[in-house]
Amino acid sequence: MAEQYYIGKENWQAVLKAWLDNYTIIAPFEEPGGLFLRTVDENSLPLIITDRVRTVQPLKNYFLPPIENVSAKKTLMEKPWMFLGIKACDLAALHILDQAYGGVFADPAYQQRRETSIIVSADCNEPSSSCFCTLVGGNPYPERGFDLNLSRVWEGFVVEIGSLRGRELLDGFDRALKDVVKEEARAVEKIRMRAKDRIIMNNRPFKFPDSLYHSIKGSWDSAVYKAHTETCVECGACNHACPTCHCYTLEDATLTEFVKMRGWDSCQYSGYAVTAGGGTPRPRLFERLRNRYFCKFKYLYDNYDQYGCTGCGRCIDACQGRIDMREVISDIVSS
Repeated sequence: MAEQYYIGKENWQAVLKAWLDNYTIIAPFEEPGGLFLRTVDENSLPLIITDRVRTVQPLKNYFLPPIENVSAKKTLMEKPWMFLGIKACDLAALHILDQAYGGVFADPAYQQRRETSIIVSADCNEPSSSCFCTLVGGNPYPERGFDLNLSRVWEGFVVEIGSLRGRELLDGFDRALKDVVKEEARAVEKIRMRAKDRIIMNNRPFKFPDSLYHSIKGSWDSAVYKAHTETCVECGACNHACPTCHCYTLEDATLTEFVKMRGWDSCQYSGYAVTAGGGTPRPRLFERLRNRYFCKFKYLYDNYDQYGCTGCGRCIDACQGRIDMREVISDIVSS
């Protein structure tokens, strides 16, 4: 069983203040439109929201910025990043990004950010109507990939240690920590099951197959993609809001010196994958929409043994054409 402790509200604030001396803490805050990751200072510590739904922007925004000068000299951050309140859907997405940008041929900027960052995740106790992590094999609470995880119980947290670095974060705070008792453990389980049941209830109208892989693999000639393309405006919001999408473009720019800029790309753009001379493997919009589903549920699974969708629902919230991934999949299953 994982090492766990209970920490009360007042002690938790003291721990955060101590961490702030050594880390740049980035955490969710309430703003118009939802929760957003923002940099924390001592005055804003009490305003951090840890246990609600995932933030509007995905965690990838920090490790893989929307626009970045990749030719610039890499510099160390003044303080390592500590991400607080990260949800299971974003943690699952990191497994995809780590394989795409890490490994033997790692992107140096990405690798540096990942290796020096701390992740303190948290249970999702208030999922939104667009969340569907349970339909793609996930849960609204982290089970791996964190240094520490927080499960709110009453006026404090059950803190689960997920790594050696996480254990070191608690060094010196022995007086603030107490052993977890049965009542606290049961409360965590009850809250988690309530959140999971809420997601299951919200998604009852949708039909998901036992194997998304095989359903999508067999849908190449389905008319469903063309039907749902009717409202697509090619804005690319689904890709940019997605925590696992990681396609990019490179552009050479000449200012006072040579600069190579990397920016997010979108497979929904008409210019995506266009070759010299104007050739493209997906000239029609429905083909590009189809590519998104094949990428999420076949191509990435083939490459990384994991679906490229973590059920965060951000693409549903962001879509200007009101295309709901759950409806598309349901229509494929029913067709």
